Amino acid sequence: MQSLQSLGLLASIDRDLLEQRAVALLERLADHDIEQAMTYFTACATVVLGRDRRAMPYFGAYQGPEAIRRAFRGVEIEYDILRQEISDIVIDQDRVVTRRVCRMRHRGTGKVMNVDFCDWMRFQHGLVCELSLSPESSQIEELVA
Repeated sequence: MQSLQSLGLLASIDRDLLEQRAVALLERLADHDIEQAMTYFTACATVVLGRDRRAMPYFGAYQGPEAIRRAFRGVEIEYDILRQEISDIVIDQDRVVTRRVCRMRHRGTGKVMNVDFCDWMRFQHGLVCELSLSPESSQIEELVA
């Protein structure tokens, strides 16, 4: 049987690993490095993009590597992320929630502005099995208009 101290150490290692992988995944996505980002997902992962179809035409759930790649390519075609700052990370067992601000440029309109995101991740065996990327819809609508 393990002591409470050793169990606490194991939990902190897992928390550190989840935080490192969550940050690395978001950095790869901000850099539009889709192939490296895909290494952080399980084979049957699900990604949900956005919360509002009016703000994001590629809104919806995508499951499996090829569907996820297509979704991220759609984002890459439409938006350029100039800078990203992760402000908060909350970890609870196998779930991670992040708040971040991205300086984004819409490639069609040329507009540049900050967009707030709240992202939810669930990990399985150290890899992301669920990811929901949720930008502030009104900011995205303003960027697109």
